Amino acid sequence: MENNKQKICSFYVSDWHLTAMLLPFIEEQIHKGENINTILEKNITENMKELLSRIKIEEDIKQQIMAIEWKNKNLIKYSEIRKFMEKAIKNQKNITILIEGNKDRIEYINRNIDKWMEKQAKKIKRKEIRIINCYEVNEFNKNLQEVLDMHDKILNTSGIHNIEDVYAGYTKLRA
Repeated sequence: MENNKQKICSFYVSDWHLTAMLLPFIEEQIHKGENINTILEKNITENMKELLSRIKIEEDIKQQIMAIEWKNKNLIKYSEIRKFMEKAIKNQKNITILIEGNKDRIEYINRNIDKWMEKQAKKIKRKEIRIINCYEVNEFNKNLQEVLDMHDKILNTSGIHNIEDVYAGYTKLRA
């Protein structure tokens, strides 16, 4: 299998919405044995703790969810992204990276991940890399088409879907 990179977008209206939207996906990934890596602009640790205290899921799953780094990380520079990616792929076949922040920050981080992937093409050719970019809706409302066009799928509270299934009438304007 060649390197498989999938870009997924997600939209949220508040930190609580982000936390609640991510939780079902995170729980599913943990049940599958997948690791989740984060590059967050906001610290949602307390929100995740609070939400987990109010729902019924197995205690070991709660612990695994809280073991994920929910604190903000100010990783912007290529050297920081390189170190982050090398740690993320170590002994992992499938890699999921949650990126949250403003549109410019998300795009900059994605460009650095792409640059790293190009340089590591041989080393990661059997890796499946899933990048989930989480955008705050209030920040960019007018650029929705542009953001959707940069992604393969969309994540919402019910899971990962084709963009066309969530946004009726959506047609990709650019590849």
